[in-house]
Amino acid sequence: MKKNLNKWIIVSVLIVAVVLVIIQKNKAEKSETPQDGDICDTLLVVADDSRKEVLSELKTEPSQQQSEKQEKKESEQAEKQTEKNEISLQQDEPINLSVKKAEKDILALINNSQITELYFNERYNSLPEQYKDMFKNDKESLLDQMIIKELLFQKAKEKGIVENVSESDEEKLKDKAIEKLIIEISSAIEITDEEMKTFYHEHESDMKGAGFEQVKSDIRNYLVQQKQSEIMEMYIDELKNAADVVLNEEWVKVQQASKPKNPLTEALKNGKTTVLDMGASSCVPCKMMKPIFEELETEYEGKANILLLEISDYRDIANKYKVRVIPTQIFFDKNGIQYWRHEGFLSKEDIIKKINESGA
Repeated sequence: MKKNLNKWIIVSVLIVAVVLVIIQKNKAEKSETPQDGDICDTLLVVADDSRKEVLSELKTEPSQQQSEKQEKKESEQAEKQTEKNEISLQQDEPINLSVKKAEKDILALINNSQITELYFNERYNSLPEQYKDMFKNDKESLLDQMIIKELLFQKAKEKGIVENVSESDEEKLKDKAIEKLIIEISSAIEITDEEMKTFYHEHESDMKGAGFEQVKSDIRNYLVQQKQSEIMEMYIDELKNAADVVLNEEWVKVQQASKPKNPLTEALKNGKTTVLDMGASSCVPCKMMKPIFEELETEYEGKANILLLEISDYRDIANKYKVRVIPTQIFFDKNGIQYWRHEGFLSKEDIIKKINESGA
């Protein structure tokens, strides 16, 4: 179990809230702040600022050569123009002036920053092959991770963390600043002996005879990763809710159309118990699950949905159900409601036991 648990921890770091994957490992993809040549500052016309600009121009003093008569005439014209502009701004503001639009080569606007298509493609192409494979059919999720990275970097700047980072390379500066922010956020994480013992007893059958003290350190690391992931998810949700994020709708539609059909969505509609296993062909425990699911698929044909999915092909499902470790098995009842889940290798006997609990 100690060896398997170590693998779980490694995979957890790899998959947990792609924040940790992309920020701590590749740092290549979560979002990007403006860079020279790549990204320029967002140009947003706001009604109040426009009014100020108009009024500022109108208040410019005329040349000394102008006559008082001309001054008076221009002043009257300025007042009329001001009123006209203010009326126009009030009429247009709800439709145009208070809205940012991401289009053409801009994939997303994040507060005052942009992610361009050129930048996105460069970051995607720079990923190691396993991560490219992970997002090849779900680039929309990759863009979301890039947006998250940008929001985290903006927060790091707001908190003054960037000022304490010495780095000339823009990307490395972002990565180091975000790492410091994550450390600051998760610094208060504590794992009690009671929590570790509870985890041990819940998974004792998987421990292969190892005593608590033998796996205590591994359990602590695993639980720290879990808590860190939960804290970061909440923190990121708060950042997203408070941010002004606009996506390129046309680009998003293209990405959604290119996604493979979601077999889980269809399965959950047919009124049968569903068992989902998410893994990867390169994962040893996942390979061990494959023949088991092939047998179950035959044995439960017409009685239950047995799904074995590659996480790289269905990142949207993994993100929705917060899959942090592979393989992960998720059990849904006949109404499509999740009633149990398990991380790591699960025997055929245990799977059948859980399926039968649903009345399949």
